[in-house]
Amino acid sequence: MLAGALALSVVGCEKDGGMPSKQSGAVRRDEGSLLADLPAGNVGLFGGNYLRLQDFFQNSAFAKLMGNMESISPGMKAWTECFVHTGQRSLQMLGALAYSDAGITMRYVMKGFGVDDVKACAQKAGFPVQVDGDGKFVSISMATALGPISTGYLVLADGALLTRQAMAMPPVAAMPSPTTRADLEADVALLAKGTAADDKRLIAELAKIDRDRAMWFVGDATGTPIEDKLGTLRGWVDLDGGITMDIAFELKDRAMANEIARGIPEMKKQADVLGKDIGAVVRGIKFERKGDHLRFVVAISKQQLDAIVEQMGPLMGAGALGGGGF
Repeated sequence: MLAGALALSVVGCEKDGGMPSKQSGAVRRDEGSLLADLPAGNVGLFGGNYLRLQDFFQNSAFAKLMGNMESISPGMKAWTECFVHTGQRSLQMLGALAYSDAGITMRYVMKGFGVDDVKACAQKAGFPVQVDGDGKFVSISMATALGPISTGYLVLADGALLTRQAMAMPPVAAMPSPTTRADLEADVALLAKGTAADDKRLIAELAKIDRDRAMWFVGDATGTPIEDKLGTLRGWVDLDGGITMDIAFELKDRAMANEIARGIPEMKKQADVLGKDIGAVVRGIKFERKGDHLRFVVAISKQQLDAIVEQMGPLMGAGALGGGGF
C-alpha cells in the first residue's frame, strides 16, 4: 500500500529528498467558489471528500468507536448516515480555521446540502430542529456527554450553507459556544473585507498538496502563540486499503528539529516494545528533513488498523465526547 501511495504520477510531482509528492496546483473553480464564501484571516484551510471519510468510519475497524459514540451522543449515527446518503448527490465542502485573542473559530461552507436536508436528517436523528420563517436559517441541537450542542446553518447568496464552531482560548468551557444566525450573518459581512482566497500563504501551500485525497489541510502559524516554533504546514490523509498520511511542516526551532531527526531512527529501533502491529507501522515511517522543513509519510494497512483499534479501542472509546459533525 505504501509503495502505491508513493509511486504517484510523474506529472504534477516534486522531489523532496527523494520522496515524490503529487501537487494539485492552482485553486480549481469549485474550490474557488467555496473559498469565496469564507472570510479572510485564517490560519488553516481543510477539505476533501467528507463522504469517503464517513464511509470509512462506518465500514472499518472504527465502526466500533462509532457505536461507542452513539451511546454517548444518541442520534449521531442516524444523523451521519442521513448526511452521507443525502450528500451522495453532489456534496462539496471546505473549512477554515481562524485564530484571535478571543479564541478559535472553525467555519464550514457546503454545497449540495440544503436547509430541507438538514431538517430531514435532524428529524431522523431525533435532534430538535427549527427553521426560520424566511427559510434562510436552520438550527439544531445535538446531545453530548457534556450536554447539548446547538449549531446553525445560514443560506448564502449562492445557495451554499455556512456554519461555524467557536471556542474561547484558553477554554473556559469544554464545548463550543452556540452558533446563532447573528454569528453567521456577521461572518458574511466580513466577506466585504476579504475572503479565504486572499490568505496568500495558505493558498500557496494548498497548491503544493494532492487535494484529491480523502482529507487535506494546510496551515500557517503566523500570528499565533506558536509562530516562533512553527511556520507553514500541509498534508493529506487517504483511506484506500487502510490509512496513509503525508504531513510536511516548517519547524523554526532548530534544536527541536535536530531532536526529531535524531529520535526517528532510535524510535524505529525500539518500535517492538509497542507491540507487533504498532511497531511495524513505526518502522515503516518515511522521514526526511530539508533545512527547517520536515516531512513524514505513514502507512497503516487494514490488517494493522484492525489490530490497533482492537488493542486501543477501549481507551479511544472512553475519550469520545460525541457531538460535532457538520
